[in-house]
Amino acid sequence: MPTVRGFVERLEVGRAGLVTLTLLHEDGSHQDYRIPDLDADPERFNEYLSKLALLRDAMDRAEPVEVEYDGKEGASRGLVRVAGITRDQLAGPGKTQRVMVSVVGAVIGTAVGAGPHMESADVATIIGMAAGGRVQRYVLDMQIPERAVAQAQLGALLRAQEAGAAVSLEVTAESLRIVAVGVGDIDEQGSASALDTIDGFVESIAHSPFATSFSGTAQVMLTSAPPFNGAGNMVPLEPFTPQPVPLLVAAGSAEYKLFVLALADKLRVRVMLAAAARSHDKVTNRVVEGANFTMMVAPGIEANMAQPLLVRGARVLHALCSASRPVWIEVRRRSLDIGPEAACTEGVPTSDLTVQTIRDLHLPYAAEWIGWGCFNHGVYRFQFSFTSAFEILVDGEALCIHASADGSTRFAHACLEGDHQVRVVLPAWSCAQVFDMDVYRIR
Repeated sequence: MPTVRGFVERLEVGRAGLVTLTLLHEDGSHQDYRIPDLDADPERFNEYLSKLALLRDAMDRAEPVEVEYDGKEGASRGLVRVAGITRDQLAGPGKTQRVMVSVVGAVIGTAVGAGPHMESADVATIIGMAAGGRVQRYVLDMQIPERAVAQAQLGALLRAQEAGAAVSLEVTAESLRIVAVGVGDIDEQGSASALDTIDGFVESIAHSPFATSFSGTAQVMLTSAPPFNGAGNMVPLEPFTPQPVPLLVAAGSAEYKLFVLALADKLRVRVMLAAAARSHDKVTNRVVEGANFTMMVAPGIEANMAQPLLVRGARVLHALCSASRPVWIEVRRRSLDIGPEAACTEGVPTSDLTVQTIRDLHLPYAAEWIGWGCFNHGVYRFQFSFTSAFEILVDGEALCIHASADGSTRFAHACLEGDHQVRVVLPAWSCAQVFDMDVYRIR
């Protein structure tokens, strides 16, 4: 005989002791089953009452049951066996998918409409915005048997909307019914390795064009800036065209507050965007074209004004990216030695002889390190950790050099602001030595 599992949604006791059971199956379908002639057979009276009691308790406690019934053709699906089962024996919701969204709206409604089998379920409609500004509606069933779970899920979603935090939803593939809610960095789409990064300056903060539908969002207009390279904040001398980049951020979120601070103090920001916005990327002439924007692989970003990009994180930097270090516009290293670099010329009797240069022989030669940088106002220390003699000049003026107590490190100091040229002259340098210099602000 066939066996099914599900939840008891309706029990009806009719005339002549006919009991009709409506069962919600694992796949969401409904079916009626019967216990015939509840009081007709005294020998099976206790059996029928025990089945009815099991079904009544399962309905009251929202617990699943397993029933075996008469599946012969023409039969009325009479119950043969009833068993209470644990929750972990039920199958899952079927095929699901995980999406990362920001909650921008929620509609919590009630429905009173008793149909032929059951009352219409109360649901909450969650409006989520994914990367690229794509909006989708998801359904949270508030009358699932696990009422406490549904309330906790709704509470987590409302708190995420208030904080402007992204949430991970596991939803059914077809109906987009929410099965699970994840808060925090539980998905690889939320990790730093899966984010695109844009550097720039905040130009304006305004209500989003979506504000008529989603009042909890704001639009930030960013002007992109060339990224810095390395610990020395180098900006390579390569062509760069600043582009306007519209961003969408939840008002009241931590990212929104950082944007307000950056706009007020004219600070540089580094914005992280979900990589899901580039789900259909293609690279052509070093330009990545996505569904909602166009991004240059190096060194800038060009955005489609029609669709703002969804912010996943933000970092506020100093106007020069670092308050304690200069920004180097150009660094040039040159050696002043003169000597042959090629192999032996024609006419030399043996072809396996090679002229050795002063580098090969580790002979000292003159060299220079020249850097052009922009400094925040302050006192800077130039720190050197090599043994060769040197001279340091800022805008052509030599600085005094001091040594540490053990003599392993030497220092020079200067009060700087704005653009300056720094030259380190090495009259007796060799390739066997390592040039180790650090520049940082001490006050």
